[in-house]
Amino acid sequence: MTDFSQLANGGVTLIKPYQAGKPIEEVQRQLGLQDVIKLASNENPFGIGPKAKEAALKALTESNLYPDANGYYLKQKLHDKFSYDPDTITLGAGSNELINLLFQTFVNKDTNVVFPEYSFCVYPMETTVNGAAAKVVPLKDYNADLEAILEAIDENTRIVAFANPSNPIGTAISSKSMYEFIKRVPKSTLVVIDEAYNEFNSGDDTFEDTGLWLKEFDNLVVSRTFSKAYGLAGLRVGYMLANKEITSLLNRMRAPFNVNIVALAAAVAALDDIEFLKKTVDNNTKERDRYAAFCKDHNLFMIPSKANFVAIDFKGYNAQEIADKLLHRGVIIRPLLGYKLETILRISIGTKEENDRLFTELDAILKGN
Repeated sequence: MTDFSQLANGGVTLIKPYQAGKPIEEVQRQLGLQDVIKLASNENPFGIGPKAKEAALKALTESNLYPDANGYYLKQKLHDKFSYDPDTITLGAGSNELINLLFQTFVNKDTNVVFPEYSFCVYPMETTVNGAAAKVVPLKDYNADLEAILEAIDENTRIVAFANPSNPIGTAISSKSMYEFIKRVPKSTLVVIDEAYNEFNSGDDTFEDTGLWLKEFDNLVVSRTFSKAYGLAGLRVGYMLANKEITSLLNRMRAPFNVNIVALAAAVAALDDIEFLKKTVDNNTKERDRYAAFCKDHNLFMIPSKANFVAIDFKGYNAQEIADKLLHRGVIIRPLLGYKLETILRISIGTKEENDRLFTELDAILKGN
């Protein structure tokens, strides 16, 4: 029998498949539960916004047609709303696909990639698949150590990658610090800022739109998604901002029609639904403060978060056991064993009612009930 693993490109056999959060239906089926909530995958707890839903349903009637391969109307909407040049925008099936394309375009066995410890798992996966060396820089106070990252960059460093706010930790680098950092990075090294949780961090008065920095930094790449704050995780749509030359290269790699017609229509409408976005962000800010208060009351350490999830250190407890007990009580959260963070659990911030239930169940578990 043929051993097909021997025929696969070398890097493929070195990575593990991505482990997604358990779906609600799977937990219901396996554990015989009816009332299950999911606080594991950082999804929008309010679902899809009303304007995006209306646009998606209308587009569904045209699903016999191929979508606009160039995504003209979505790019124009991004231009109108944020002043981004359409020629600097690449559209993808979520920002994940775009990060994959970027690595496939620029990373190879003669290069290396620098990223902080406990980064989004796609960075090490794509580095390995493309045969490059990974240079992982330890965090400093749970955040990226920018000075150490600068020291790690050498003449073969093709990409420096950040999630900002970070995933799975939730901390963020300030706009001022990021700007000063980029100024010091060699021009031949791409600085990739993955801003999947950007909208939850933008309430800070010191926040700046990094997408507008492209005019100053040719080596800057910014990725965004509609999966989180805009509530379109199931439709898979995101965009990447980069200079025109990089964008042209990415569009050569991008599959035609990679963003479907329903996703394109929903994303355009979502950008106009200011009320829904505000509701989402306001709820997240308020409820994130409640998580901080719960942790203080229970002598738990919550890593300061700028995202729509919190990472809580259950040192002194068996974190995996707590996650399993919550699962059997119908609350899905995310252990971080894959990141070798054995004492930390990541919990997505839900609605007030969902968070109330999490607090009640977790309080009971911590008390031994």
